[in-house]
Amino acid sequence: MGIPNGKYDIELIRRTKELIQSYKGKYNLTLLMNGILSLIVLPHQHNTRVRKLNFMNKDLNDIPEIQFVLNSPNFHFDRRGKNNDLKNLLTRMRNGIAHQRIESISEDNKWKGVIIQDSHNGNIGLNLELKTSELRKFAFYIADEYLKELNKKPAANNV
Repeated sequence: MGIPNGKYDIELIRRTKELIQSYKGKYNLTLLMNGILSLIVLPHQHNTRVRKLNFMNKDLNDIPEIQFVLNSPNFHFDRRGKNNDLKNLLTRMRNGIAHQRIESISEDNKWKGVIIQDSHNGNIGLNLELKTSELRKFAFYIADEYLKELNKKPAANNV
């Protein structure tokens, strides 16, 4: 089934989240890692180019739903002179994801989490360690906030 024109971002996020939630096979982490392109990178990129969403401008300390990110082991976030907001954090995460600066965290030969890093000229801009359940929770938070804010806008702005 095709995606109607102008609804690509909305439908891709909605469908990806639905796939991840309903999948019960052994490749659930693989699906999540592939899905972060739709659930984290797509909202960031569309906010930069098209949407200008308010929730992206929230200070990280004012978002209780993601405090586990700020409290993750060895968390490092260099704002590089920019705001301490969700948009800046997503920029660093997007860079790490797009440049495949992702490492797995294993325990007893099982994949338990990921480390996402962003660096530029040898300077670490982000070091983020999340359990797979936390990565999923964070990705779903971004997706839900994106869709929620778009649903508040008049239909003409949703295209």
